[in-house]
Amino acid sequence: MKAFLRMTVLLPLLTLSLTGCKRGGASAHVSKGAKQEISINITTEPQTLDPRKIRALNDGNVVRMLMEGLTRPDQHGATTLAAAKKVDISPDQKTYTFTLKESQWSNGDPVTSYDFAYAWKKSLTPTFISPNANLLYVIKNAREANTGNLPLSLLGIETPDAKTLVITLNHPTPYFLDLLTHPIFFPVNSKVDRHNPHWAEKETTYVGNGPFILSEWKHHNTITALKNPHYWDQKAVLLSKVNLVMVSEDTGFKIFGSNDVDWDGSPFSAIPVDAIQSLMEKNKLHSTPALATSWIRVNVKKSPFESKKLRQALAYAIDRQAIVEHVLQGKQIPATGIVPKAMGLSQEAYFQDGNVELAQKLFDEALEELEMTAENLPEIVLTYGSGERAHVTVQAIQSQWKEALGIHVRLEPLEKRVYFDRVSKKDYTLALGDWFADFGDPINFLEVFTKDAGTNNTNWSHPSYGELLETSYQTTDKEERKNILRRSEEILISELPVIPLYHYSLLHVQDDKLKDVVLTTMGNIDFKWAHVECN
Repeated sequence: MKAFLRMTVLLPLLTLSLTGCKRGGASAHVSKGAKQEISINITTEPQTLDPRKIRALNDGNVVRMLMEGLTRPDQHGATTLAAAKKVDISPDQKTYTFTLKESQWSNGDPVTSYDFAYAWKKSLTPTFISPNANLLYVIKNAREANTGNLPLSLLGIETPDAKTLVITLNHPTPYFLDLLTHPIFFPVNSKVDRHNPHWAEKETTYVGNGPFILSEWKHHNTITALKNPHYWDQKAVLLSKVNLVMVSEDTGFKIFGSNDVDWDGSPFSAIPVDAIQSLMEKNKLHSTPALATSWIRVNVKKSPFESKKLRQALAYAIDRQAIVEHVLQGKQIPATGIVPKAMGLSQEAYFQDGNVELAQKLFDEALEELEMTAENLPEIVLTYGSGERAHVTVQAIQSQWKEALGIHVRLEPLEKRVYFDRVSKKDYTLALGDWFADFGDPINFLEVFTKDAGTNNTNWSHPSYGELLETSYQTTDKEERKNILRRSEEILISELPVIPLYHYSLLHVQDDKLKDVVLTTMGNIDFKWAHVECN
């Protein structure tokens, strides 16, 4: 879902010399002669760099360079303490007491427990738009506060002093420390935010506590991040500068080939489909299995998609295997469920992929119930964010639906920002999208479609679905909890407010001398330990 930029933006980028080394084999150490600067193609302008307002994966990855929460993934992807020095967990697993490190904001202010409490409470304020506020609902009374049914003062968030943060949860949450790595749990400098609510919109007012600082932001062109001298672990940060360029996927890949970009592809963009096989043959393509699912959201209040049978017909008519093998060609896995199989919830297919016979039967039954014919169906529009991978995917689906069901679907490509705005307002009929795990638990995929979640843009709800998820929160037996979550997914796949397509594989290319970049299965990328090596 990446936007294409005008060619006039590209000219200054073609002259960049970023690493100070020619491409070639890497040495076993960081060369003192290597210029510790890199360039990354992020393809498009971030919608926001305020961690409370993040809705796109790309934006979250930029913010992770500039900010840090209580925990973060380490060099091996395991969750470790970051802004927190230590954590004490109560015997009932519901109270977490964090002691903060001595650390500073990029403007020199101390990072305090008040900054964490302030940011989280702001995200839960009913009038404040925070797309991922539902992730905070594990905190005692957070849901009730966010919906305006309880005051923020009753939240399970306490700050006994500037370096102590006490969090009380609604129920034991074994993945809580993993959850804290998400930007919604990052602190915000409370003094700065109170003085200027728009602080995150330009480099002169941006304040972070991460490994890098926002030095320059040429909107729709480049972002420059410099090593943060105030960062508590700044000795571990070897890069002096990271240039984030914004060029279209295809052009960005060409720039990589001319040695001016050191990383291209996932998680910021897609490798051009016609380049994948060649890169594989040359052993240049890096592939990382991802806890992520591509899907089509269905607005169930847009006629004629109030019909469950019609939603099922469209889902069953798609030949996912053909799409991943012959169209995308990037080691994706066909999906007939929402939760990636690697999460261990269900290994069985919920329905037969490409079952055209059943799809046709359900389509005919849906038309009869709707008292319509194929000819007088309302126009069906499939909306998607611009980008080659998205474009070839929707073209293939359009063709398969035409062949299997005889219906024509109009394709509507949109610039990324417009796409997200339309989907968030539920101004669409069908919308291609995806979900990357925020943490490694199946509940993260299933919570997307709860009734009150800011991520549920389908207008769908189901009483049993919400009840099952609520039951899972209180269930400590692992096998019993897994069965409850499996039943939840079964409801979702029966109702199909979202049509699963495939589970991702992250594909990227990188300069041979760029080392120790951490790319997780959740699509999070970390340059904290990255460095450039030379022969």
